[in-house]
Amino acid sequence: MGLNRRNKKKTQGLFSSNNQKSKPIKKATYFDSKKKEVGVSDLTLLSTITDEAINENLNKRFLNNFIYTFIGDVLISINPFKDLGIYTNETIDSYRNKNRLEAPPHIFSIAESMVYNMKFYNQNQACIISGESGAGKTEAAKQIMQYIAAVSGSPSNQNLNPNNPNNSIQKIKEMVLATNPLLESFGCAKTLRNDNSSRHGKYLEINFNTAFQPISASITNYLLEKQRVVQQINNERNFHIFYQFTKSCSEEYRKLFGVQQPDQYYYTKTLISVDSVDDQNDYNQTLLAMQTIGLNKQEQDQIFRSLAAILWIGNITFIENNDGNAAVADSSVTQFVAYLLNVDDQVLTKAVTERIMETNHGMRRGSIYHVPLNIVQATAVRDALAKGIYNNLFEWIVQRVNKSLHTLNQPTHRSIGILDIYGFEIFQNNSFEQLCINYVNEKLQQIFIQLTLKAEQEEYVNEKIKWTPIDYFNNQIVCDLIESKRPPGVFAALNDACATAHADSNAADQSFAQRLNMVAQNKHFELRSGKFIVKHYAGDVTYSINQMTDKNKDQMLKDLLNLLQSSTDPFWNVLFPQSQNTDSKRRPPTAGDKIKVSANLLAETLSKATPSYIRTIKPNQNRAPLEYTEKQVLHQIKYLGLKENVRIRRAGFAYRTTFENFAEQFYLLSSKCSYAGEYIWNGDSRSACIQILNDSAVTSDDFQMGVTKIFIKKPETLFALEHLKDSYWENMAKRIQRAIRRYLKQKIDACIVLQRKWREVRKGGNQYEQLRNYGNSLLQSRKSRRRMSLLGSREFLGDYLGFNDYTGGIGKFIKNQIGISDKVIFSMKGEILHRKFGRSAQRLPRYIVITESAFYLIVASMIDNNLTHTIETSIRISDIARVSLTNLQDDWIALILNSSPIPDPIVNCVFKTELITHLKKLNPSLEIKIDTAIEYHKKPKKMNKILGVIDSQAPEYGDIYKSSKIMVQEGISGKTPQKEKPKKKPSELINGNFIQPHKTRKVPPAPPAGNGFLNQKKNNIPAAPQVDIRPIQNNQNSRAPPINNGLNNLNSMGIPLPPVKRKQVPPRPMRPAKPAQRPIPKTKKAAPKPPTRKNVSSAVPPPPPLPAVLEPKYPTYKAAYEFKGSSASEMPLQVGDVIYFTKTEQNGWWLVKSLDETKEGWVPAAYLVQCDPPSSLQFSSASTVNSIPQAPSLQQQTNDTPVTSYNSSSNTQSTNSNPLANSLEEALKKRRNSSSSEEKDDDDW
Repeated sequence: MGLNRRNKKKTQGLFSSNNQKSKPIKKATYFDSKKKEVGVSDLTLLSTITDEAINENLNKRFLNNFIYTFIGDVLISINPFKDLGIYTNETIDSYRNKNRLEAPPHIFSIAESMVYNMKFYNQNQACIISGESGAGKTEAAKQIMQYIAAVSGSPSNQNLNPNNPNNSIQKIKEMVLATNPLLESFGCAKTLRNDNSSRHGKYLEINFNTAFQPISASITNYLLEKQRVVQQINNERNFHIFYQFTKSCSEEYRKLFGVQQPDQYYYTKTLISVDSVDDQNDYNQTLLAMQTIGLNKQEQDQIFRSLAAILWIGNITFIENNDGNAAVADSSVTQFVAYLLNVDDQVLTKAVTERIMETNHGMRRGSIYHVPLNIVQATAVRDALAKGIYNNLFEWIVQRVNKSLHTLNQPTHRSIGILDIYGFEIFQNNSFEQLCINYVNEKLQQIFIQLTLKAEQEEYVNEKIKWTPIDYFNNQIVCDLIESKRPPGVFAALNDACATAHADSNAADQSFAQRLNMVAQNKHFELRSGKFIVKHYAGDVTYSINQMTDKNKDQMLKDLLNLLQSSTDPFWNVLFPQSQNTDSKRRPPTAGDKIKVSANLLAETLSKATPSYIRTIKPNQNRAPLEYTEKQVLHQIKYLGLKENVRIRRAGFAYRTTFENFAEQFYLLSSKCSYAGEYIWNGDSRSACIQILNDSAVTSDDFQMGVTKIFIKKPETLFALEHLKDSYWENMAKRIQRAIRRYLKQKIDACIVLQRKWREVRKGGNQYEQLRNYGNSLLQSRKSRRRMSLLGSREFLGDYLGFNDYTGGIGKFIKNQIGISDKVIFSMKGEILHRKFGRSAQRLPRYIVITESAFYLIVASMIDNNLTHTIETSIRISDIARVSLTNLQDDWIALILNSSPIPDPIVNCVFKTELITHLKKLNPSLEIKIDTAIEYHKKPKKMNKILGVIDSQAPEYGDIYKSSKIMVQEGISGKTPQKEKPKKKPSELINGNFIQPHKTRKVPPAPPAGNGFLNQKKNNIPAAPQVDIRPIQNNQNSRAPPINNGLNNLNSMGIPLPPVKRKQVPPRPMRPAKPAQRPIPKTKKAAPKPPTRKNVSSAVPPPPPLPAVLEPKYPTYKAAYEFKGSSASEMPLQVGDVIYFTKTEQNGWWLVKSLDETKEGWVPAAYLVQCDPPSSLQFSSASTVNSIPQAPSLQQQTNDTPVTSYNSSSNTQSTNSNPLANSLEEALKKRRNSSSSEEKDDDDW
């Protein structure tokens, strides 16, 4: 019954960026821009169902510009007599793919319902628009055509090829829309009740192909009111085209056809202008429509020549001659009419002043007589000629339009019909035209009753559905009164009168009045003197009998036909073709016969389609906006039967169909009825319907099962089922898409693996992995391994500091300073054992660099506040005889040199195996010695050992060096095989595209090494994005704009951020590792006390190394501007306040706390700049670090070498000056030069 469900297609991007141009704000749609809805939008929701309640609800809505209201799927439309601006393209888009419950009542909702039902249910559709004259039926039909043309047809990206079927479909749509202004000009006129009243009926049928694209259309014309051409009552006009043509035609037409202003013609001088009609603009629209439809210049000329002929025929006047007969008053007029008709002027004069009569004698030809006419008769003949020309011209235009609308030779699949027909008319003087018009409206009302009231209730009874009958008025008795033959109706009596008294019009009218006595027994009919009353469904109408028989004959005199057929212009032969059987004795069909046949054919056509109803209401007789005459509207509510319709809709069912059709439509919703789109139910259709409803969670109260049909009570239930069906196909499509994407991704990943392997094969394999495997084989499983060394992803990359990286970096910076030109084979951070006079050896950070020819140890120092790197030790690769290691998992290596005057260097390198491998590659004769201790030359020819000891107290990833001992935890057996290389992370699918994981540099940063310098890790907390910070002026309550939200979204998805230009920020000082990472080993021997001094009151121990900086939980920030806050959840800030954040939002607001954690609240991130923690926070904490004594004075420092602290991020260092450096240096020189016997000393370095 026209109920349907749409899927809202929502498309949203996976992420957005501030760099992308924001979408413009969409224009508000019709129902979004309106005020809050007044009354109820569906009359079935009324609490009281009476005519008065319906009238009150419609009145409220109308006065608030809500002109549309539903009764179920029937639309009630009230003519507003003004443009409400609710038929825009934006409004069309707002109703596209939506059912009537998803949007306010609108005529576009009915149009969308027809389009969807045609596609979803594969059924022909028809829209029946009914209502009295001036209620807005023609406008409603135009809006439906506008919507159908907008939502159907070809895509927008068409080329200019005329053979392209998409262009042809677009042309069909344009021509369908062009029929509106063209047929309005020729078929509409100004009447007492309507300034644009349709004076003919029109049924437009739009045909669609299997793709539901419009491919053709056809127009059926019903009963043009041709009497209006020659006669109009006061305050009415002729058809619009006459005023358009006479006011706005070109000078060419004025010269060729003698066109004057409308006040110069008898047929148009009654009323020339109407305030609501713009004849000039409408004429231009008519010409444009002719061009769109395909009327060429010659055809247009013929049309306007005919119009000019009709106007000049009306100016033929008659005078009485000496014999009392009619004679033409001005022969120049007939001569000009003859010129326009291309006939002889004498023949024309005789045709309008004489009548040819022929007598027949059985089978013999009779005599022919020329009978002169009087003035009245001649005027009637003249008017008959004008009416005949216009009627045939209008039918030719309709046929010509249909020819243009059938240019595509494609088979028709389904169709949508739109019926725009004259409304019910009740005038002061009603004649044959009003009888035909009201008869057609009675037939339409009967169709409405049959399909919505009577048929529905009868169906409930036949299907044994629980139902309470509702009384209604069935107007079939009125239709029989007019069209019936037995007993004879009004049309039958009228035909008999025309047949028996055809020669005399008055006698025929009297005969008709006598025959009406046969139908006087009908309770809906009354006969009065010269008049009769028919009680229509819309009210009682009094018809005048005068001239009804003449109008019913609908014939042109034979003289006039012969005149027009004698024209030398072939166009008149097209309008008035030669009759095939001129001598037939059979009575030709009358106008009553034609309209009755047309009405029955129309009813048959509509019964074959699924109808949609629009009931139009005229709110007042003054055509005034916002004027609502309650009495007049109440009368229309009653005769339209709205109350009965509401009752049936409330008590009835929204949807019904056969079991077979329902199962065919919705079997996909049940897994027991379908598999992979196939129907697999083995039972009957009725049981299949029940199974489908059960699987769809539809309760038994929402449907009933009849004998052959299923009935669904609520439209929401049907909408839900249709939505589930639409979702099924979408889900299946998504499943197929996922499978294809998965298949394509597997192929892509496989190709990447093959490409990678092939590149490795071409290069002889992965050189980094091969180097790793070679290095593992050098140790021959003699040394314990660390857990990280077993990773399959471990590769011997070599240059970890980036000495060979031409893009810059710390390695490139060091290389430029120290002047190394050779290619660097290996580089990374490490440590060395630095000997100290009379004390334990000290671990100092160094850079370890290996080139093809030398081994370097590089030291960093601050000279004049500049970071400077110098080569501390340089050893030729060929001078390294062997390397010595322990068999434990420690990272210490001793480089044993050939006859070197300097001690053998001992280095600590996390990648010790890789270092030894590169040395072995460069010096194949290198010996690798692995034992329980490291052997090295402390002095020339003086061998010393460093013993490896397993200690469970040692750090997990480091070691402790003390007194020639390396204490380390037990490692993994050296025989443990290397793990397999892990598979590459699969590519991600984002927005339908494959995104490979972010590829990092081949050279990773150097990992930590040991306990000292390399264990001082910096927390990996990203700095806040640097923005151009400006205080907000004069608006303390407004929040700061969001900061780079789009980039944050990208970062959260794992997509690398683009480079952002940041402000130069001073580097933060490095924070050493926490003290817990560097435990102090327990020793039995107490530390020696230094000698006391006179200026010290108590013995002061040597200063311990600087404690680890207490790392704050989060980075600290400082307020750059004052922020007062506008709510309790916001934290006020003063300039300089130091805080730290605990939570960030993508909208640019951070949740922060004060350092003492007494305050917490939200602040804008744009007001903050990153800063270093306060000194109190860096060097003291009662909770995690023990109290540290104040550092001793410079005189207490006894280190013989300056202590340098490094910061990997800022490349800064601090140097502690030592005043004892000179004296110590002199002492060391003396010791080196002494020739005393070398005794074993107590220092352990």
